[in-house]
Amino acid sequence: MATVDSCHAWQRHRPRTITMVLATVAAVGTLLGFALLPEIAGDPPPFDPDTIPGTQVIWVTAPTGADHGTLELWRRNRVRHWVRMFTAPAWVGAEGISTRAEEGAAFTPEGTFTVTEGFGRLPDVGATLPYLSVDPSNTWWWVSDPESPLYNQKFRCAEPDCPFDTGRAENLGRTDPQYNYALVIDYNRFPVVPKRGSAFFVHVAVGRATAGCVAVTEDVMRTLLAALHPSKKPVIGLYAT
Repeated sequence: MATVDSCHAWQRHRPRTITMVLATVAAVGTLLGFALLPEIAGDPPPFDPDTIPGTQVIWVTAPTGADHGTLELWRRNRVRHWVRMFTAPAWVGAEGISTRAEEGAAFTPEGTFTVTEGFGRLPDVGATLPYLSVDPSNTWWWVSDPESPLYNQKFRCAEPDCPFDTGRAENLGRTDPQYNYALVIDYNRFPVVPKRGSAFFVHVAVGRATAGCVAVTEDVMRTLLAALHPSKKPVIGLYAT
């Protein structure tokens, strides 16, 4: 397993749900270190709206080479204004955000990527994106073995029977607490290129840099899972500043 974090890149329509979740989080936001912002058309978005396919954006930035930065959730409202829903501190890869992300490097990949599914060791919190509940059998894996045709995919198998090197894979059930809740970043997925990097997620933070993932508090993860909706075509932008 990776020593910095669990991600194997190191090693080898405004739904009512979001309104209720955001109201709950607002009561504790200051203590948790992130701030909910008024839903008004204020600052222009930090991205080019013409490049966004839908109406929801997770925007993550960090200074070049830094292992921590900021996560923001933006959405486009009914009058087509982009509004920032909240901002929160976030950890990124130990080597920062870069276009040089690949297997064996601790970079968070730079670019804008779709977010199409989530998973977690804890029960679903009302996610509308497909959400895999990782059961206690510890038979769900994310494959980081570049020699396997299953590279950068999830797969279920008992460890002795897995058709890949489990030493080069993430056991999703054993990764506690990072994988209590997670969103999959669709980097190097459609199509998959061997050795280009695998297992990039937004997941629960443990107070240190990751091996390439983005890490935030568990409360922020619950908010993101409840807020993102497939009809909004959510994406995540990851950029060094």
